[in-house]
Amino acid sequence: MPPAPGVLCIPAFREADRLPAFLPRLVAALAPGPHPVCIQIVDDGSPPPERDRLFAALATGARGACVVAPPLALAANSRKAGAILAGWRAHRDAAWFAFVDADGAVPAEEVRRLLDTALATPGPAAWFAVRRPGPEVRRDPSRALAGRIFSFLAARIAGRRVADVQCGLKFVPAVAWRAIEPGFQGSGLCFDVELLARLARSTCPIHEFPIAWRERGGGSIRLGRDAPRMLFELARLRRTLLP
Repeated sequence: MPPAPGVLCIPAFREADRLPAFLPRLVAALAPGPHPVCIQIVDDGSPPPERDRLFAALATGARGACVVAPPLALAANSRKAGAILAGWRAHRDAAWFAFVDADGAVPAEEVRRLLDTALATPGPAAWFAVRRPGPEVRRDPSRALAGRIFSFLAARIAGRRVADVQCGLKFVPAVAWRAIEPGFQGSGLCFDVELLARLARSTCPIHEFPIAWRERGGGSIRLGRDAPRMLFELARLRRTLLP
């Protein structure tokens, strides 16, 4: 019997321009691999015209070890968390669970490299991609500083520090996800922090995985607008997780 596929969710909000360019590269990277993977795209409440334009541009179906499932659509924007949860919960029997951002900032080859490493390493463990400073990471300095501050605050809540908790590529083994999923809330843009906190409390090993990364223009996140919201979500998550 062939091994069960894992699920790689791509949460997408207003991504009709960037995701159709990234998806073929991702499929080309994953199709030759030894590990079956189902890519599940979830539109996170984009306006109907943009959602329809995105879905019309996506090619679904199987290629090698990779299957692109028919996309899902949320009625309202969940600020990332709801889209990932919907994608993962649509594949409850998956062998593992992962997500990657839709913008293509994480190169397709780096997604393949992380999956290959995670699935070749003995024992169940979670893997969090991190953007290390260097020539292979091109990032706006103000966003990089904000990310470091956010990671510091997240570590205080999670009880476990990851150098770059918001990096948009993560892998969770099925046994670990099923152990924490019943109590999982979502936490909007702080999904990554809740994931880190609940995995740490479950004693699941967590590995950092340095990747190449390049910032892509056209995103919907704005520091001035979204930073206060993220701090509010962090505070609410702290009240939930800490006595």
